[in-house]
Amino acid sequence: MANTWLLLLSVSLFAVSSSTDSSTLNITFQRSLTLARKILQEVRDLFIKYKHEKLGSPTFEDYNMMLSSLPTTAIEYMDWLEMQDVDRLLLNTKDLYTFWIHVDFKRIDELTDCQESAMSKSMEVVSLDLRDLISQLNSQISALNSTSPEPQDLTLPNNVLNPGHDWHSKLQGYIIFRDLETYLNKVIRDFTLLKTKYRE
Repeated sequence: MANTWLLLLSVSLFAVSSSTDSSTLNITFQRSLTLARKILQEVRDLFIKYKHEKLGSPTFEDYNMMLSSLPTTAIEYMDWLEMQDVDRLLLNTKDLYTFWIHVDFKRIDELTDCQESAMSKSMEVVSLDLRDLISQLNSQISALNSTSPEPQDLTLPNNVLNPGHDWHSKLQGYIIFRDLETYLNKVIRDFTLLKTKYRE
């Protein structure tokens, strides 16, 4: 497995376009890696707070519940390793935008229940940082001589917009933050790989 990793990494290094400033890309990937780690910590802190306040226990766990409107957080290792750089960035852009829509909806939903709270402020911080990370991804896609994706016209499904029961709404928030935490770990691995490939 280690030899396969080194081989694929070497091939990818030769595939980097000569028109691309590797040093500049390395800096932007490092910046995004730092931001992704920051967001991950914010989500972890928010997740614990959310489970304590909304579900009654900071240790609550249920990995059987899913939201079909969220991106998948699972990917085969070899599939991940063999992805092209632009495809990797495009996928992260699309999926993080989907997560951003869900987080921002939960933030707005929180504000309808009460005045601005520590919970809603934490959601806002995550939402704003996700938006910044998506913007950085779009710039990186352009730098790799590819076309940035058009803004998605994403509509949340009715079962998310109108969960029917307060408990269902709380569980949906749990699933959103649980899956976002998992997905951010993949994003961090992506930026770690890209930073290594485009080092000076």
